[in-house]
Amino acid sequence: MSNSYEELLAEVRLLHDAGKLPVRPTREQRVDWAYGNAKIENSDVTREMAERAVDEKLAAEK
Repeated sequence: MSNSYEELLAEVRLLHDAGKLPVRPTREQRVDWAYGNAKIENSDVTREMAERAVDEKLAAEK
């Protein structure tokens, strides 16, 4: 990977400005983020727990 951070950031900004990136993260992205962060803090957390938490949060937003 030869791209520097600044180059990658510029590419992401171009994609965002062109409307090619989703405005909101997908359910799967939310689950991945929630699971990854929770697992760091508590090794007993399961992916199913993260999925349930994300689904409850999404349902509450509607």
